[in-house]
Amino acid sequence: MKMFDIRKMKQQFLVAIIAALSLSGCDSVIYDDQGDCSVNYRVSFRYVRNIVGADAFGPQVADVNLYVYDKSGNLALKKTETRELSVDNGFYMDIDLQPGTYDMIAWCEGRTSNPETIRFAIGSGEMKTALNASLTLGGISPDLYSDKDIVPLFHGIATDVVLPDTYGTIDLDPIMLTKDTNRISVILQNINGDPVDRKDYLFRIEGSNSELTHTNIVTGTPHFFYHPWSVEEIAADFEYEESASKSRASITVPNGVMAQLTTGRLMADMEQKLTVSRSDTGEPIFSIPLIRYLLLVKGKYDGIDTDQDYLDCNDTYSLVFFVDGNMKWMKSRIFINNWRVVPPQDEEL
Repeated sequence: MKMFDIRKMKQQFLVAIIAALSLSGCDSVIYDDQGDCSVNYRVSFRYVRNIVGADAFGPQVADVNLYVYDKSGNLALKKTETRELSVDNGFYMDIDLQPGTYDMIAWCEGRTSNPETIRFAIGSGEMKTALNASLTLGGISPDLYSDKDIVPLFHGIATDVVLPDTYGTIDLDPIMLTKDTNRISVILQNINGDPVDRKDYLFRIEGSNSELTHTNIVTGTPHFFYHPWSVEEIAADFEYEESASKSRASITVPNGVMAQLTTGRLMADMEQKLTVSRSDTGEPIFSIPLIRYLLLVKGKYDGIDTDQDYLDCNDTYSLVFFVDGNMKWMKSRIFINNWRVVPPQDEEL
């Protein structure tokens, strides 16, 4: 009788073990196809906030810097990965974290072909408030400036991201990126076709958008100027009649100047003035509110709701102005991103 009780106790003990393993859901004997109890969290990134609305992460984002904070605000993970630019948008970053709820912030960079560039410096990130982005400026306050192309900068944030207490590979919702750098081309075209010299013109954009918070808000300080990183003469072909043979010939004349500038994030509620001046006297040829002019063609694009949406979705702008032989601005028309518009007539020149 005593031997029977011991055998019965062993059977009950084995049943209890099997039941416990079954409840765990990841026993290698019963669930061989599911592997062990390890978990692999993965996060992806998308850049669809652009003028065409298609994901451009693959061809534009090269360096991914991810900062993860727990709900107490402590930095739980900092991870950086570099990838080759390609058409492939299927990039995932593995994150080794305990199950829980987190906030995630991404600062990413692209590539530029220019050999001389500057970039936004990212804060330490030990605390969220320290995870700001600051553009490196030249000069000494109050005469600060930026005169180089800027490495493309992207920002993304996702709050209250839940990492479930489970096992296997878990793909989290993607972090959506906003591009914070803009390339602006300013073109002066001589309406008479007369030759021009790039040294005759000075270009600048007033700015106060060199500082971004961890939530991608422009702080509005300090005040500085963007200067071009490239100014070149552009040419058009003109036909003329040779006096001796009366035949037609052509000549290429530099009848325009193009300046290229790169700026930080453009804000709809922030004034930025574009000024083009004569280099010999410093007298302005024109001085216009840049943001107001850029928004003149917002209605040409479908799916853009607000002014800020337009400025965030568009990262390349072209403005063409016409001057006469006396460097006087012909205000009857301008072209913005190849759209012809009549500019406001109440600007102070």
